[in-house]
Amino acid sequence: MKREQDKKPDFLNDINAGILDELTKSGKVKNAVGLAGELTELEEVSNICGLPFTGYLGKIETPRPSGIIDEVVIAIEKSVAVMQGGITFEAAAKPGSRLLLSGKMQTLKDFESGRVLVFVLADYVAVSPKAMLQNDIALMGELAYTPRHRETPRGKRITDIFVKVQNVLTAGTCFIPCICWQETADEVANWQQGDKVILLGRYQSREYQKEISAIFADGKKVERETETRTAYEVSVQLIKREGQA
Repeated sequence: MKREQDKKPDFLNDINAGILDELTKSGKVKNAVGLAGELTELEEVSNICGLPFTGYLGKIETPRPSGIIDEVVIAIEKSVAVMQGGITFEAAAKPGSRLLLSGKMQTLKDFESGRVLVFVLADYVAVSPKAMLQNDIALMGELAYTPRHRETPRGKRITDIFVKVQNVLTAGTCFIPCICWQETADEVANWQQGDKVILLGRYQSREYQKEISAIFADGKKVERETETRTAYEVSVQLIKREGQA
């Protein structure tokens, strides 16, 4: 009789579990982002979604291990964007330059458009040509809503959750959209609103088609108008439930 082989060790999962435990023990880290990527856009702004904000709003690109490029929205207050070697941050941070950034995941709703901006609020930023590409997020919070489980047309199982964290700009709370995959999605689908969670993941962007109008005939949809939009969320690599609601 052929002896059953031992299950192959999941070294990446073990490493992620160790990182998560170290970051979040004793509540040390509740919202931390580490990023390094290529700057594609940078604009000086006086508000974000109608909220007064003196600084910059921009985007950087960082690749996944698969090679797919994720677009990350970043917000940098002027007090954080310091002079670098006698050159202003705005002059140094040109499209194509590599930014090294740490901060917190945040969301703000634009009440004019109804859309929610998902972004990283920087607490440190530098132009660093030799910085290794990075896209890491650690969150500790509670589930704002009941998890929503679904399956893609290609058969991948997904659970969407929103993690409630502190809103740094308003002193209130904000909800970070996160997406879980496959076996993790199956487990999280059984959790409840209010459960305490800690997770590791990466900032992810993806395009989708949003239906903006439709024409019906005899009760059936015969024509639809769509537009391409980009969704921003945290793709979960490891998640633990620390307490039930």
